Amino acid sequence: MLNTNGIVFITKNNKIIGSATDGDMRNEVLKDKGINTPIKNVMNRDFVYLLKENASRENILKLLDTNIKVIPILNNELELVSIASEKNIDWNNDYKIISKAKSPVRISFAGGGTDLTTYFTREDGVVLNTTINKFSHAILQKRKDKKIVIHSYDFDICLRFKNIKEIEYNGELDLIKSVIKLLNPNFGFELVTYSDVPTGSGLGGSAVVLSAIIGTFNNFRINKLNSHDIAELAFQAERIELGLSGGWQDQYSTVFGGFNFMEFTEEENIINPLRISEDILNELEDSLVLCYSGMSHNSADIHDSQKENMKKEKEFAEITKEIAYKMKSRLLKGRLDDFGELLHTAWTAKKHFSSKISNKYLDDIYSFALKNGALGGKLLGAGGGGYFLFYVPTFKKLKFMALLKNKGYEIDTFTFDEVGLRSWITKEKYDN
Repeated sequence: MLNTNGIVFITKNNKIIGSATDGDMRNEVLKDKGINTPIKNVMNRDFVYLLKENASRENILKLLDTNIKVIPILNNELELVSIASEKNIDWNNDYKIISKAKSPVRISFAGGGTDLTTYFTREDGVVLNTTINKFSHAILQKRKDKKIVIHSYDFDICLRFKNIKEIEYNGELDLIKSVIKLLNPNFGFELVTYSDVPTGSGLGGSAVVLSAIIGTFNNFRINKLNSHDIAELAFQAERIELGLSGGWQDQYSTVFGGFNFMEFTEEENIINPLRISEDILNELEDSLVLCYSGMSHNSADIHDSQKENMKKEKEFAEITKEIAYKMKSRLLKGRLDDFGELLHTAWTAKKHFSSKISNKYLDDIYSFALKNGALGGKLLGAGGGGYFLFYVPTFKKLKFMALLKNKGYEIDTFTFDEVGLRSWITKEKYDN
């Protein structure tokens, strides 16, 4: 078998019996003054080789650095698999390139609803929110053909397409399909998605999934999308492509991460990151309780109702904005009990926007929480189900959580996330 740096000699059974570099051959030809030099005079039977399982780039480079020009790569039966030399090191040998991303869910404290375009194009909107360490994950691997495989573990659905033109909206994973259609990749791929929280949780899950997916594709782009691009593309997929009602805060919060005070106007959207002392953040984190109501929700239906009612309930929209400004002030100054009480005020105002935001079951949970130590709280997201967020003074928190658990409610622990969307490239060995 010939290599540009030399030759290896093998039997009919693919067993290697020797090697020779181009330098070895030149020296023997010059010594014998002819080209009829016997092979045995050229062949080196005491050759250096590497087993495939040990043929890492590092080990190949070490041998090349000791002036070994040709390195046979053998399998466990000592059969020739390939030849390594300084001119043909495969930098991706036996590895597949995989793009991964994860994006955090958000909790909104105040201002939700004023981030609807139909509202802030008439009156400016503001939202106070942050992200926590629960994520949606996406894993992307390119294929050598044009086929597309989409696997959602959240819905236990796996879809296969011959190419991107085959993708159509039919109620199965349409959210994922929408962003794939907009990205329009020119390669086949396998995409896996899964989340740390249930669907319909009220934690901005749809935008979080989209953000993670865009993050994986962005790793393969030459012209990278910036944070605003990613958030706006996620908005376009859900709100424009699929026509699902909702605001803008979910997309910005998951991409940018951390505590943000967002301002929405007809002219521009501004994401203001808040600088909050570590002591305040630690105490706030220690005073919040995340409780799953046991009900999922359909945020698009609630937002449709909310759009119409906010036109009529302008007074409560203005109250919601005022609460957001007050909560920002209390948070920055560390007046956390006041912050907790304002959560209650925010929840009371929010319920005026739609009859679908709460119901007797949810009201009973909230009343129970207030009677047992919570200073305030609210249902996260559009409402109708998902997670409650309660503010409970530190010394009452453990008893409060125990009482909720005794009632059968699920408590989820969390920490604040300051990073937002993160994506990276990794490599994995191909299956043998």
